[in-house]
Amino acid sequence: MTTTPAHQNAHQKTEQDRRPPAPPVVSSARGRWTVLAVCCLSMFLVGLDTTIVNVGLPSIGRGLGVGTRALEWVVDAYTLVLAGLLISSGALADRFGRRRVFRCGLALFGVASLGCALAPSVGVLVAARALQGVGASMLSPVALAIVVNAMPDPKERARAIGIWASVFGLSMAVGPVTGGLLLTGLDWRALFWVNVPVVAAALLLSAVFVPESRAPRARRLDLPGQALLALLLALVVGVLIEGPRIGWTSPTALAGYAGAVAVAAVFVRVESRRPEPLMDPRLFARPVFSGAVVGAVAVFVALNTALLLNTLYLQHTRDWSPAAAGAQ
Repeated sequence: MTTTPAHQNAHQKTEQDRRPPAPPVVSSARGRWTVLAVCCLSMFLVGLDTTIVNVGLPSIGRGLGVGTRALEWVVDAYTLVLAGLLISSGALADRFGRRRVFRCGLALFGVASLGCALAPSVGVLVAARALQGVGASMLSPVALAIVVNAMPDPKERARAIGIWASVFGLSMAVGPVTGGLLLTGLDWRALFWVNVPVVAAALLLSAVFVPESRAPRARRLDLPGQALLALLLALVVGVLIEGPRIGWTSPTALAGYAGAVAVAAVFVRVESRRPEPLMDPRLFARPVFSGAVVGAVAVFVALNTALLLNTLYLQHTRDWSPAAAGAQ
């Protein structure tokens, strides 16, 4: 059977349609650095809300009439959800569009901040903080992917990634100081109101300056792995927070230990059999990777524990003001 030029052209056009679209490139240097600025603004929010709440915990406890255990959930609900959804949020952005997921994350973060600011009880506050974590998980990995896509030159890209990482580190350091200053003349709800105008500005700027992009080959979503990871993190953190109240050797605590071990075993088994796992267990067989993970976990656990205990000690025991405790 002979193939006519028309058939060849139609075949070529079909093949071109199947190929993923080429990622848009921001032509001007000013445009590329504007994209970086928008992404850094979002990362500043993510890091700021990791630490700004700590200095306001005594005020939140007095305002809502709750103790230390409930205040720990106010902090951990955000970081737990953020850490647990990072990989899946990145996969969603690669599949459905990075700018789309980025802007959805901003909107969700802003709505959750409003929920935190208006929360009438600690239960609502914890739920809104968890929703904040969902929004933040759509910002952290997606912002980095947007920056990498906008910077085709390797040297420029390396400089941009360095700035992006520095902004995140700076935001975590600035959080307690900013929180202390806000609490000087306002109540604890100001810690969340401050996010709203920043989110609004980031939404406007991202609509104008951030181009849409997708991965050439999107990863599959690993829903079983995501569900198991979320359950595992919730069990571990829940036992650590509730342990002093229920007793470390109580039946409830022992059931929590057993549940965490069982979920971890199922998670490893499921992830080992999936073609595109959320987290490949074989990576932990490499000493370099395992050491880096253990080191990172140790650093963040020590940081968050020190922030929590130091804030409560300085304000409850030493009677320092929020501004003085935040500056410390």
